[in-house]
Amino acid sequence: MIQFFKDSVRELKHVVWPTKQETTKYFLIVVSVLVLFWIYLFIASTLFSEGLLYLKNMVSN
Repeated sequence: MIQFFKDSVRELKHVVWPTKQETTKYFLIVVSVLVLFWIYLFIASTLFSEGLLYLKNMVSN
């Protein structure tokens, strides 16, 4: 178990960590994609719900 942790620490020394600018850029990309996906889901859900209500009203009339 101790060898595993030693190996893990050794491997972490080889990691190339992103710069602050890269982190900020990737963060903004992720947030933008999430917002766009949320808008898409909101519109799709609203249209689907309205369509079902429209069909329900057509059948009941």
